[in-house]
Amino acid sequence: MCGFSPGTPVSSLSPKTLVIVLILLTLAALGFLLYRYLCHNKGAYRTTGELAPGEDPDEEYTSQGVSEKKEYFI
Repeated sequence: MCGFSPGTPVSSLSPKTLVIVLILLTLAALGFLLYRYLCHNKGAYRTTGELAPGEDPDEEYTSQGVSEKKEYFI
C-alpha cells in the first residue's frame, strides 16, 4: 500500500517512518485546501477614494444637490 517498492508490505516499514509519511501527506493536503480556499475567496478591496469598475467619476459631482454636504469619517 504505502511501501516504497511494490514487494514491500506496509508492516515492514518502521512506525516512525509511517508516522512521518502520514504527517507530510496531511500537511500537503491541508496546504492544497488552504490554497484553493484563499484563491477562491479573493476579494476586491477598494478604499474610499477609488471608484468601482464602471463608475463615472463625473457622476458623483453632478448627481449631488447644491445643499447636500459630504460627511467624512476618520
